[in-house]
Amino acid sequence: MKSKKSVFPILFCVMLAFVTIISVSIAARNERVSLAEAEYGRTAPFVDGWHTADGTELDEKALKKINSIAGDKEISIYNTLPAGSNDADALFFRAKNVFYSVYIDGEAVYVPDFGESVFYTKSTGTRWTSIDITPDQLGKEIEIKIRAAYENARCGVDSFSIGSSGGIILNILGEKIVSFITCVLLMFVGLILIVADIPINMGKHKNHELMYLGVFSISVSIWCLVELHIIELFFDDSRLMQVISCCSLMLIPFALILYLNAAIGFKNRFLIPVLSGLCVLGFAASWTLHLLKIKDIHETLTFSHVNVVIASVLLVYSIIKGVIIKGKGQSGKIYRILKAMGLCSIAVAAMIDIVRFYSGQTGDSAQFVRIGMLIFTICYGSSSLENTVNAVKLGAQAEFASRLAYHDGLTGIGNRTAFEEKLASLETEKSEKEEKDDNTAVGIVMFDVNDLKYVNDNLGHPTGDEMIRKAAEIISAAFEADGGECFRIGGDEFAVIIKGDSAGDVKASYEKGMLIFDEQTKRHNGAPDSKFRVSIAHGFFIFNNDCELEHIEDAYKMADKKMYETKRAMKALQSTPEEYYASRRTRVGV
Repeated sequence: MKSKKSVFPILFCVMLAFVTIISVSIAARNERVSLAEAEYGRTAPFVDGWHTADGTELDEKALKKINSIAGDKEISIYNTLPAGSNDADALFFRAKNVFYSVYIDGEAVYVPDFGESVFYTKSTGTRWTSIDITPDQLGKEIEIKIRAAYENARCGVDSFSIGSSGGIILNILGEKIVSFITCVLLMFVGLILIVADIPINMGKHKNHELMYLGVFSISVSIWCLVELHIIELFFDDSRLMQVISCCSLMLIPFALILYLNAAIGFKNRFLIPVLSGLCVLGFAASWTLHLLKIKDIHETLTFSHVNVVIASVLLVYSIIKGVIIKGKGQSGKIYRILKAMGLCSIAVAAMIDIVRFYSGQTGDSAQFVRIGMLIFTICYGSSSLENTVNAVKLGAQAEFASRLAYHDGLTGIGNRTAFEEKLASLETEKSEKEEKDDNTAVGIVMFDVNDLKYVNDNLGHPTGDEMIRKAAEIISAAFEADGGECFRIGGDEFAVIIKGDSAGDVKASYEKGMLIFDEQTKRHNGAPDSKFRVSIAHGFFIFNNDCELEHIEDAYKMADKKMYETKRAMKALQSTPEEYYASRRTRVGV
């Protein structure tokens, strides 16, 4: 029966493959014009024929690097509008990091208002322009006056087209739709990782690597999305888009460093603070120079580039360390492969885009990083999710084991092991302190429950257990609210440790606790339906630099000694358990 059930998933895959092949085959043979192409598809490139006033011809490459010709001076470029254009045609082009105005036959037809703000860069960013062409302008000379915003940046004009504005915009969106979807998907993955981090870290053991990976993914997706330069088609403030691009690039290395620290961890405790400090310092320096009008944030992107390189080196080191070296012989091979795939994808993509940048290409500067980051985030995110879930499981198991090892099963407070380890840690803490005039103090209160053996023998062990739980409840209510730590260290013995800045503070906490202790004890014993009498002896001792004892263990013994002195005094004053319970039976008519 099991083998028959396994056939159905295979049949489903066959059906899915069949549908996919049919769909691809039909789509590939479809040559019909879509409604969008029919209505808005009249476009033609307008790249050839551009020249300067002295007749120097400008090809597409020269137009994209207009500052290499004109420097920081204004330059005019000329062309002749085609005479055969339709009435609805428009001139469409993209300007990057330049101030410009457009003239036809010597008359200004477009002088954009770029706006001003103290937060804007010197540049106009990347701006799309559409200029309607009237019939009387056909065949006339068009002039574009251009002034580059920077001497050492990519400044120019490109993507010249003539045709329907709607058709040109559709062409641009069609060319960038896959990249746009990739950016949105990358941002969506980042949001999912951040949301997934919330329930995973609701427990005691927290690991926020998913959250930091999500923040890293969103930072990269914002930068890549802005670098597509399609938002400017729908949002007029191109200068704001450049500010967002610069700032998102500043955030990327910081987010990556935080993620690597959470995911891998580093033995050198100064590494993360130093690298994080560099990111903060670069951000602060860029904006300080910008606001002082010395250099704008676009001109100080070198700070961000350096931090990106450092973070990338740290990424490579972390993967080599965590995947290759530490991963040998461990389980979870598939997740180590995913991490390696993610590293390779982002490393190769980054190298390709770096080569494209320095080779002078002026297109999408994040084209391959976007794809590489998507692969990296998916691969590394799935691995991080698996590691985080395992960590939470191990943490839950460790927490359960810790509760068994250090908590008393009957009362729920600390047990003898926890008490002894607490004394040892206090001893270590005392020996590590160098200040001889340190006034901190530790108070130890010992308790012993009277009559437990009589109750067990005569009223039954369940009642005896109930009496022990009641004693623990009274002691905890008296001291834990003020910072005391309670322990059950034996069958009928309890201890409380009180820490304070001075012996006076410890004594005040002790006296406050004893008032509550006495009140709770009297309230229980005075209740008409109480099954047993709560009678608890106690002893108290304070340990600090002024006492004659050398070790906290000695203070514990002194408190225990005082407790037994109190126990003998209580037995001499109060009735015996035989007398108490006999008289109680008489009172209730038993």
